[in-house]
Amino acid sequence: MKNDLSCAVVQDLLPAYAEGLTAPETNEAVERHLADCPDCAAHLAAMQAPETAEQEETDKEVDYFKTVRRRGRRRVALAVALTVLAIAAAAAVKIYVIGTPGRAAHVSNPNIREEQGTLFVSGYCLYASHGFYGWEQTTEDGVVSFSAREVRTSPVHPEDNYSLSVPLEGTREVWVCGRLVWQDGMEIRESTLALYGKKTPYVGNASAVGAALNEIDHWFGPMGPYTFSLETAAPPYGLTVNLESPMTRSTEIRYAALVLALVENLDTVTWCCPDAQGESQSFSLSCADVEALLSNAAAERGLEAFLQPSIKDYAASPAALEQLTALLA
Repeated sequence: MKNDLSCAVVQDLLPAYAEGLTAPETNEAVERHLADCPDCAAHLAAMQAPETAEQEETDKEVDYFKTVRRRGRRRVALAVALTVLAIAAAAAVKIYVIGTPGRAAHVSNPNIREEQGTLFVSGYCLYASHGFYGWEQTTEDGVVSFSAREVRTSPVHPEDNYSLSVPLEGTREVWVCGRLVWQDGMEIRESTLALYGKKTPYVGNASAVGAALNEIDHWFGPMGPYTFSLETAAPPYGLTVNLESPMTRSTEIRYAALVLALVENLDTVTWCCPDAQGESQSFSLSCADVEALLSNAAAERGLEAFLQPSIKDYAASPAALEQLTALLA
């Protein structure tokens, strides 16, 4: 059969022919021409060869990017794991090795003894499984302050107890991690610090008076349910506490002395409560009444050194308030 296709027509058909898009009759005509025309055959070969090379190059690029992506994922996973480990290690070092500054709220009531001119102070960390280390001491105007770091106990810092000492001569106060533990010869308990923090100058401040009563109830109570009223129109300024349950006379005296000391311009305290038979009764104490009772107690127990000129003077310092609680014990 005659080859009736020109080179120009065949070269126009070659792209479709190479993709298999031409009809069978067209294919036969193209192939007859290619058999007799080396130029068009070479053109087809050149058209097909770059396509294969390009595809191989594309495949290589795809494989390369896949490899890079896999490596990137592994590197990201490794970086995340290392970051987590670094954070965990830093947290462990912070908790078990470095710690935080010791806090006053975590210092126990101390054990204190005086021996051969030296004051020995020992105690422990109230926070479970924690202890103190790295003690440092500063002294200024008779005030000795001990500071330390607080950490979770471990083989690195195994001790939760502490023991400190300081010369008695010239020492007025001893502080441990910001908590006053000794002042003017008196061991200062947590309850005393809490009461001292509730003193107020005005009986007319109902919330402050209520806070003082609540603190007394917390450490020395319970008083049971109660209400109170204030007499502030004119002196003598008074406080009346209405109790739902009976209270012993010694407890009434103890609580009245404490609240009279803590509220600076309070003059009298009156307790109203039922007796053992359920009958209502009241009992009032003035500042002078309490001061006379404290004088008798000091004489009976050999604690005259603890006496202050006025009931109000017992709120002058935590040490004075400790002396009051000792007289009321």
